[in-house]
Amino acid sequence: MGLRIHFVVDPQGWCCMGLIIFVWLYNTIFIPKVILFPHYEEGHISAVAILCYYLCSLFCIASLVRASVADPGRLPENPKIPITEREFWELCTKCNMMRPKRSHHCSRCGHCVRRMDHHCPWINNCVGEDNHWLFLQLCFYTQILSSYTLLLDFCHYYYFLPLKKDNWVRISFLPKLN
Repeated sequence: MGLRIHFVVDPQGWCCMGLIIFVWLYNTIFIPKVILFPHYEEGHISAVAILCYYLCSLFCIASLVRASVADPGRLPENPKIPITEREFWELCTKCNMMRPKRSHHCSRCGHCVRRMDHHCPWINNCVGEDNHWLFLQLCFYTQILSSYTLLLDFCHYYYFLPLKKDNWVRISFLPKLN
């Protein structure tokens, strides 16, 4: 179970990955600018909250990259099948290669994957035997980051003290008028 690099050429997958990276960058820049830094400057939260947010964000994007480029369990061109295991192998009708019985052929990637779960356009890769744990790790970190962002939004509107007026001018995208 090695982590070989695997890259899928799929325009729909690239669009999904681009959308995810855009949303991640937007949240990594916008949420701290609107919620974290102004409340930190006014003393409502500590630097640990900002550090935790950036750590969650870093873990999320790192797991996305790892799940996207990891080999899902692609079968080799000429697999060496032991004589004792030949009854557990079958011929793929799409690529005419021998594959284990729990393998499936991915029409997007164009090859068979061991214990394939599905082809995920959000990571632009199949989820199979070798990268299933990376996909679950991505789901976990995404859930942690989303929950933390939701908690910060809730605290911003219902728990923290209101921000002073000069911080709202700094947050807006219009130049400050005197």
